[in-house]
Amino acid sequence: MTRQNAPTCDDCYFRRHALCAMAPERPCPTFRAATRTLQPPRQPRLVPLASMPAAAA
Repeated sequence: MTRQNAPTCDDCYFRRHALCAMAPERPCPTFRAATRTLQPPRQPRLVPLASMPAAAA
């Protein structure tokens, strides 16, 4: 993102709904974009590991 498009605390869901108790200079790790509803961040896709042969005990 460029500096012009960088999110600010005023763009945060928590700040807009008066749920933020912090006053940082830049968005904190809990930043969530202010949309109609609060949505969790997208999770990476789970990729199954290749089957491993049973280890001899």
